[in-house]
Amino acid sequence: MTNAALESEIKTWLTPALKKENVSDFSVKILGNSEKGDGYLGDIVFIEVTTTGKQLNLVLKCSKRSKALRENSPVKNAFLNEIFVYEKLHPTFLQFQKNQNCEKPFTAYPKCYGTFIGDEMEVIILENLKKSGFELWPKKEPLSRKLVDLVVTEYGKYHAISVAMKEKLPEKFKQLADTVINVFKEFGKIESMENMFVAPIQDSYNLLKGEVDDKILEKWKNFENDVSFILNDLDEGFEGLRVILHGDCWSNNFMYLFKDGDQNRPLKVAIIDWQIARYTSPVFDLSYFLFSCLSERDLGNLDDILATYFDSFTRHLKSLGISEPKLLYSKNEFLKDWTRFCKFGILMSTLLMKVVSTDKDEVMDIAEAAEKGKSITESFLNEIRDKDNFKRRMRAIIEYVVKNNLI
Repeated sequence: MTNAALESEIKTWLTPALKKENVSDFSVKILGNSEKGDGYLGDIVFIEVTTTGKQLNLVLKCSKRSKALRENSPVKNAFLNEIFVYEKLHPTFLQFQKNQNCEKPFTAYPKCYGTFIGDEMEVIILENLKKSGFELWPKKEPLSRKLVDLVVTEYGKYHAISVAMKEKLPEKFKQLADTVINVFKEFGKIESMENMFVAPIQDSYNLLKGEVDDKILEKWKNFENDVSFILNDLDEGFEGLRVILHGDCWSNNFMYLFKDGDQNRPLKVAIIDWQIARYTSPVFDLSYFLFSCLSERDLGNLDDILATYFDSFTRHLKSLGISEPKLLYSKNEFLKDWTRFCKFGILMSTLLMKVVSTDKDEVMDIAEAAEKGKSITESFLNEIRDKDNFKRRMRAIIEYVVKNNLI
């Protein structure tokens, strides 16, 4: 598609959204696209919108149009789910926090200007956080401890809203929880999905043979027998505390604002990519994030990080009018749930350590793969060059989870 044709199409997506901003007459300039691998199910287009007296820098998150991909993976539902989060969930949660006179509401996400749903296309129109100084962390590197604390503090606030709203407005909350689509379950049905996780368990076992204690490695290798259960049944029948998750918690789905660009002085985090939001234990978010993003040193301080999360969670519940948060969810209950469900994050980290160790030129376009008749899982089974990074990151995870009897 030519730039002129694309600009014309973009204007049809933007027109209804910008009406809300009292903008009707505007021009569009395409500034560029995201790098390969930044979005697996969609493409990112950066644009500048000019109208009388002002300019808007926006990001268009557009679903892949590939018919083969859309037929063989839940692209449409992933986008519809994220559209629900931006158009309904975030505004409802924000209003609820305001109604409870919450002084520091959870707002750690980009502004959404609107969305567009076509026959074979979904679009989400967001503010361009880069223009406000937000940046991604280098994907091969574990997060610094300051960033980890910042994220778990925000997760604590976000998860608390579900709990408080369920308590105070149960019917309204039930509508939200019932509407969110379990896209993760749909991904689980894709042929050979389990192999996407079994393969990196086997790869890490083979790479670390002779370097890590045999007993530890044997226990790690046995973890592959749990893959199907973790992907499909881990929270089946769970009756404990559940929240609406963020869902996709690897390092590329957080952008940070630093004071004067100094990475030792983070000010804010913005959480992006809400496609896999679903309703289950908060440990699914927390374990996915922590095992995918922590350094070896910070894995050793995991108990402190869990305490930071739980303190933020209970503080935010109090700010939302829940006077005795511990009666709803005690620290003991939380730690029990952590032990039960953190296997999910451990499993996700095996795949994510491979993803973060992949060089730009190795990233496969899953739409191209689908057009060639390949399963999207095949895109994640290729060998990677930077085995050292994968090996180093996996070693820390394997030794920690086996020594702490988490698998």
